[in-house]
Amino acid sequence: MFDIGFTELILVAVIGLLILGPERMPVAVRTVGLWVGKIKRTIGGVQKEIQDELRVDEIRKKADENRKAIEGRMQELQAETEIMEAPVVAAQPATETAPAEKDTSI
Repeated sequence: MFDIGFTELILVAVIGLLILGPERMPVAVRTVGLWVGKIKRTIGGVQKEIQDELRVDEIRKKADENRKAIEGRMQELQAETEIMEAPVVAAQPATETAPAEKDTSI
């Protein structure tokens, strides 16, 4: 979380010991530790909530995509059903023209 090295930590401890004194230093360190723990838990909770919300958004998007795909397929199937249920029109035979009457008079 914090990019603090060992030497910086020792420096802060020495300055704190000089400012607070040996009597109040353990109480101050304990209090700071409690606050850091609370901050870490709070940040962890917020990060978990954000991740959960992002996951829910992804699920909603996938559900919408699936719903649209299903609706498209349903329309295709409906069109195919309408075609299959349409009455079959028999091919009408070609109308034959009557052959020209032959003139049999001689």
